[in-house]
Amino acid sequence: MNKISAVLLTKNEEKNIDRCLGALHWVDEIVVVDTGSTDQTLPLVRKYTETIETGDMRKGFAYNRNLGNERASNRWVLKVDPDEVISEALAQEIQEKLSREDGVDGYYAATRSYFRGKWIRGCGWYPMYQVRVFDKTRARWELLVHERLILEGKTETLRNDILHYSYDDMEHYFRKFNLYTSMEARRLREEGKMVRFWNMPSMFLLRPAGYFVKSYLFQKGWRDGFYGFAVSLYSSLYVLVKYMKLYEVQRDPGDV
Repeated sequence: MNKISAVLLTKNEEKNIDRCLGALHWVDEIVVVDTGSTDQTLPLVRKYTETIETGDMRKGFAYNRNLGNERASNRWVLKVDPDEVISEALAQEIQEKLSREDGVDGYYAATRSYFRGKWIRGCGWYPMYQVRVFDKTRARWELLVHERLILEGKTETLRNDILHYSYDDMEHYFRKFNLYTSMEARRLREEGKMVRFWNMPSMFLLRPAGYFVKSYLFQKGWRDGFYGFAVSLYSSLYVLVKYMKLYEVQRDPGDV
């Protein structure tokens, strides 16, 4: 059977890391790229692996994920995040797929995300397919934030979901919110985007409002009750804040 390396990024994940790594007992190697943890993340990680790289989040998510892939000693990589769990059913399915040479270079899996313990089915959160198992010799990550895997070759879709325990509380949510909006603002500026008087109504009003309508109505966030409303509202706020931070970046690159 083809051997596989699990690769993940960490920063202050002491609440999640045991649950994540404990479910990876079946992989051949665990590679952790840590981007500056100051809590007990690294001591906990060392219970499972000594393969730890020092990353740099200022260079973006793709850089750090590629760093982890390069450090992995196996050709096949499982991309997993510290707040995710690979179920036994999914682990068995992955092992079955890798036990045969069928010309497949990557496998998609759905992500079942939970917001404060509730599975969010709407808001565009489910199934949210991503390539999670892939031949690293045929793949590379791109983009500063909301990174994308560029994979050359044949793909298939796995039956079982990845379990994503995304946010324990509002403080956890807004820590990530602040990081991602700042990185997104820098990415937009690097691409030459700017806030101008003529596009302010679109950036600060129409796009955030449009995202809420899309998430809550068209992607059926209303079916998830209060948390569907909250996710849709926060997603629209994300759009607003990234453009407000873009305005700060273009005035003073050191502000964000």
